Amino acid sequence: MAYLRGLRTVKESVDDEYTGKYIRKVIFEEIIPTLDLPAEELHQFAQDVLERFQNPFIKHELKSIALNSISKFKVRVLPSILEYKKRTGNNPQHLIYAFAALIRFYKGDWKGERIPLNDNPAILSFFEEAWKHNNIDEVLQKVLSNKSFWDEDLTQVEGLFESTKQALNQLESPGFSQAVV
Repeated sequence: MAYLRGLRTVKESVDDEYTGKYIRKVIFEEIIPTLDLPAEELHQFAQDVLERFQNPFIKHELKSIALNSISKFKVRVLPSILEYKKRTGNNPQHLIYAFAALIRFYKGDWKGERIPLNDNPAILSFFEEAWKHNNIDEVLQKVLSNKSFWDEDLTQVEGLFESTKQALNQLESPGFSQAVV
């Protein structure tokens, strides 16, 4: 999502008023509540991570971090989405927005600029084919139902298709930068 907003480093993303607020909401409101550790310990860990991300001497390029994002998302983010849904009965709005941004990122271009995708050629080919007709419903059906990506058919998670579709539509709207926070 930060890359689509024109940011290129983790520090820029955390320091940016919009994405910084978004990142904090994701961590404290949607990820931490899905973990079974003492709240104080989790909050301290999150604060330490955010502090490290703001270190001016470390330049984490978003395009480097985006390497193999589908497999990273499956292991690092999808479990939080599914656990949040399980615990609350709702889809986590900010994590779903991140999911939609990932799917949009894998289209490979944004506002006339080519996105430097770096992933398994089969995954890149899949997304190229999925986005061929530029139809969000078709893209989401193909992506969410791809068991080789997620080990399950995510179209079966109640409300996930519609929530992700709404987030993708927000990303495509002129005022997307203020859509979620």
